[in-house]
Amino acid sequence: MRTYRALPLLLMIVIACTLAAGQNPEAPPTTLAIGSATVSELKGEVSIRSPQGEPVAAQAGLVITPDSRIEIGKGSLLLSLADGSQMLVKSHSQVVLKAPDQDKGFSLELLIGKVVNKIEKRLGSTPSFRMGTPTAVITVRGTRFSVEVTKKQRTEVEVFEGLVEVEGIGTVGPPVMIRPGFSTWVERNRNPENPHEMQNLREGPEDRMRQPGIERDERDRERPDSRQGTKPDQENEPH
Repeated sequence: MRTYRALPLLLMIVIACTLAAGQNPEAPPTTLAIGSATVSELKGEVSIRSPQGEPVAAQAGLVITPDSRIEIGKGSLLLSLADGSQMLVKSHSQVVLKAPDQDKGFSLELLIGKVVNKIEKRLGSTPSFRMGTPTAVITVRGTRFSVEVTKKQRTEVEVFEGLVEVEGIGTVGPPVMIRPGFSTWVERNRNPENPHEMQNLREGPEDRMRQPGIERDERDRERPDSRQGTKPDQENEPH
């Protein structure tokens, strides 16, 4: 008799559990929208404003949407893209995150300051990574390089790995290809300077980006003291 009385109660429990499972399905994995980036690390004075100009609290794990403006005082911010690429925004810099499938095809615009980039290799038909400055457009297929914009809006590009294509804005000259250990600079309405070999790789301890974040290594690599550069083959493609 007790067994029969317990059956309705057990049936109610089973139904309740089934309904609860239906109301709480397993959440699907989330992916970053095109042009978005995640804050991996930050320190010091970091200001972020949404595309509407509203302040956003900067914190690790924050997803920043395209057209957001980032300003760094005395500090730094490490951004990660969906493909594993990283962009380290240095002190006293201003950047605008962009959607590469819109407008000029930029992923980032550097207005002033310095950004160190570690871009994962783009294969097949995957679009190249492009970033803009007030005086230049930089295009890569996957490499490690830095871009700095001075107060006079001069763009300086240094390459640590791979090939980087640099083109002046408002000019008719061809772009130049920069290979590892070389640098160039671009001034307003002028073509990029012929690549020069760097006296040393000015990549500082916090410029070396490897997963899971910023690796602090006290040793800097040095190259022979030479300013004599050669212009790489224009027909090479960035990789």
